[in-house]
Amino acid sequence: MATTASATRTVELGRVDLSATLRTSLMLPGDPTVRLHAGRWERATLTPDGPGSIRVEWDPAAPAPIDPSSSCPTRLASVTAWGDGGSWLVERVERMLGLADDVTGFEPDTRPVRDVWRRERNRRIAGTATLWHDLVWFIIQQRVTTIDAASNWTQLVRELGTDAPGPVELRVPPTTDTLGRMHYTQFHRFGIERQRAEHLRTASRIADRFADAVDRPFAEIEPKLAAVPGIGPWTRSCLAMHTWGDADTVIVGDDGIPSMMTWFLAREERGDDPRMLALLEPYRGHRGRVLQLAFASGDKPPRRHHRYARNPIRGR
Repeated sequence: MATTASATRTVELGRVDLSATLRTSLMLPGDPTVRLHAGRWERATLTPDGPGSIRVEWDPAAPAPIDPSSSCPTRLASVTAWGDGGSWLVERVERMLGLADDVTGFEPDTRPVRDVWRRERNRRIAGTATLWHDLVWFIIQQRVTTIDAASNWTQLVRELGTDAPGPVELRVPPTTDTLGRMHYTQFHRFGIERQRAEHLRTASRIADRFADAVDRPFAEIEPKLAAVPGIGPWTRSCLAMHTWGDADTVIVGDDGIPSMMTWFLAREERGDDPRMLALLEPYRGHRGRVLQLAFASGDKPPRRHHRYARNPIRGR
């Protein structure tokens, strides 16, 4: 495979902590489309121009200062991309790295948000801009455990995806055509039952219509996504934060996030979406940022024993 780069750039990082910012891309353990090392992040994906892979390298020994009043020497990252979609990725790299995330006005003055923000104030919210990749990624995570979703995703990508362009040892997710041609029973070997399989098949039929949607405000696109079976409130809110990089989006319809947020903000062990949204209202404009800070804090409510039932669909 050719290793000639299709696009390169150098970007200024300012105060952004790339390691913390990009850690959200590792949500599924063992994801074969992404790697984060010390000072290097790589991702393989599909773009409207075709498959592409991107590598971002920076000096991990030059951490961003925590104190915003301190001077910040120039910190740079080199960006290299390969494949037909390489230029498309590089054009959107500021969003992908969280460099376009504006934290102006976010100065929480009450605990615990204030204390976590002091430690994590160089963390930003990144937007991948890769809608099809993220749609498949989140549909596979619908109503299953993270462990099961990671297994389903990894097997699907390894078997139906392709090798990433360039010198990165990653896999590109399967295309819309690949998944759209499959019968729902063909997803069973990846551990994906009929409901998620049908959602994937439906998404594959509409994804190309939304190819350029990521460059428009999410509010314009959400009503159209809401009309698609299988793209419900949870999936749409995940896309708004992860794909568009919206700092105010709150992920709703999740089994664990409401209780995590009510515990983090009010020490209430059990929460639901209305209570979570009420507690987040003072942070409007940055509610998704507070959610990310809660994740970064590691502060979780006492563990419940409820789990989704395992569904050993393989072989059926």
